[in-house]
Amino acid sequence: MVDLKGVLDKENLNLVDLCFLCAKNTTSLLFLDIETEGLSKEKNDITLIGVYTQGKYLPFIKGLNLERSLSLLKVSPIWVTFGGERFDLPFIKKRFPEVSMPVVHLDLYLASKLVGLNGGLKKIEKAIGIARETEGMNGYHAVKLWRRWVEAKDKNALRKLILYNKEDVVNLKKVFDYVVSKLAEQRKEGQKGGEIDEVRPSAVF
Repeated sequence: MVDLKGVLDKENLNLVDLCFLCAKNTTSLLFLDIETEGLSKEKNDITLIGVYTQGKYLPFIKGLNLERSLSLLKVSPIWVTFGGERFDLPFIKKRFPEVSMPVVHLDLYLASKLVGLNGGLKKIEKAIGIARETEGMNGYHAVKLWRRWVEAKDKNALRKLILYNKEDVVNLKKVFDYVVSKLAEQRKEGQKGGEIDEVRPSAVF
């Protein structure tokens, strides 16, 4: 595996180069998405941390096995999220202050813009032809499902919440692959990704 920290210390990578660096280190990628009780990291807790790594999805659930997520969070050098800089990472820092942030955090919300994909994750999924079993669900529904699990021990609600999270996380890998393939086409054709090419890694760590 490439010494990621060494590369980042020596190279002034733009966001395009960072995407290619991640693509060359796929065994180090941890695709990550969280569900929460609400939008405030001060008032609301994480209810579920879902990760996808080396072809396997793993859910870590509050009150059941949430702390076991630390075994992956602490050792995975590259985290891939969608909007994680503003949401997932602050919640994780609050919940697990002992966890150091990864060497690389690739935020696909920014990276997707390099290939003309704008908007939220679900909008982008539709644009590139990704279908969902949980079509129509959003974060608000996820909060309600969690409440049904906590208040009524509704196992079907918990299963649906896990499925919703799984699709979020697994689809991150699909969006990542799409973005990298399009960037490779742009590079081959001698095209430029636009002004956002100049976004530096510090903007997504």
